[in-house]
This record gives sequence, structure tokens and C-alpha cells, in this order.
Amino acid sequence: MSARSKKPRKKATSSSSQGSSASSSSGSEEEIEPSAHEWGLSSILTWPEETHGFLFTSRWIPEKPDHGKWYLNVNYQLLDNVRVGMDYRPLTNDASILANWRVFSEKGKWRPALIVGTSNDDFGGFNSQSYYATFAKALHTTKGGTTFSLYGGATHIVELEETRPVGGLHVRHEQWSALFMYSGIQEHFSLSHDIGHHTISFVLFDLELPGVSYSRRF
Repeated sequence: MSARSKKPRKKATSSSSQGSSASSSSGSEEEIEPSAHEWGLSSILTWPEETHGFLFTSRWIPEKPDHGKWYLNVNYQLLDNVRVGMDYRPLTNDASILANWRVFSEKGKWRPALIVGTSNDDFGGFNSQSYYATFAKALHTTKGGTTFSLYGGATHIVELEETRPVGGLHVRHEQWSALFMYSGIQEHFSLSHDIGHHTISFVLFDLELPGVSYSRRF
């Protein structure tokens, strides 16, 4: 959708894509963090460093329709591999659930993490509940400490009654991270900076509509 410092991330999957955080080429896990829950699906790839804890996110994209203009999310890591939460869109008074299960973590050089779940996502001019399964894997960490990670899978979009492919590339260097993702309908980009337990992101929805996102772990 972490105690932010220059130490390595502990968990990798996403985060979102939700997620969405990453791991090194040695197979140790790190977060693939999709800009703190800018877009529902990618938020699943973000997992807090703490075993339990809340994550609050607010996103503002002024040129989107009312249902996607202002987005709020609160979720809680119930177990080590289970997260539950609620999305709320104040301008349309819509609420929906978010839940995901990390079936297994990435391991060694080849095994990716597998995440399944449901969330309410923005798809162009509409939003819809979706059900997804994604694999995520950190591919390489440079000598300078920059980590490259990929995720991919499929999402079933309820409003369209269709299943679409999803995927993304995540790059992290210390407190900075960037994500390019395909949501099943559109491409999106985000650039994020961590400050302690806070994350501030610039988002470019559909590579056209600029916005900002703020998240806080507690």
C-alpha cells in the first residue's frame, strides 16, 4: 500500500501495490514499495518492518474524477503474512475492504514471493473491486546499494468481468524509490522519499495525471 532509515528492509513481496518491497540478489528480503498505496493493487507489495502495525495513507490527484481524486486507506498487519484494511473515498462516500495474504516469501535466487488478495482499485474513469495473485522478486542489488525488483501476475476486475495481467518494476536506493507499473488497464509512475516512519510520493496516474501521496506507519 516500516521504520524508515538507511538499514536494509526486512520483508519483501511488494507496496504496493499497492504494491508493495524488495530483496537483494542473495535472496534476502526487502520491500518492493509501490509508493505507499497510491493504487490499490500495488499496495499489496508494501509490508511493514514491524511484525504488527498500522499503515495510514492519503492520496490526492486533483484531475481525476471525484471517486479517485481523494483516497484514504488504513490497514493493519494482522499476522506476519496477513494484512486487512479499509479504503475510503470521501468525495463519493465509498468504502471498501482490502485484504491480502502472502502465501510464501521469496527465497534464494529463484523463488519469488506470492501474494493473493482483494482491493478496490482505480481503473481509468472508474473504480472496481478486484481479486489478484502476484509474484514479486528482487533481482539485483548493485555495489552502490540500488535494488531492482519485479512483480507480475493477474487481477480480476469485477466491473469489467475480465482478468487482466499486471506487473511493475521497482527501484530503491536508500530513502528513495521509484515504481513503474501496469495496472491491467493503464501505466503509472511514482517517485517516493522516506523520512522516518513517513513516506511522501509524487504520483503520475496513467502517466498523465499528477498527484501526491502521504503515508505514516505506526
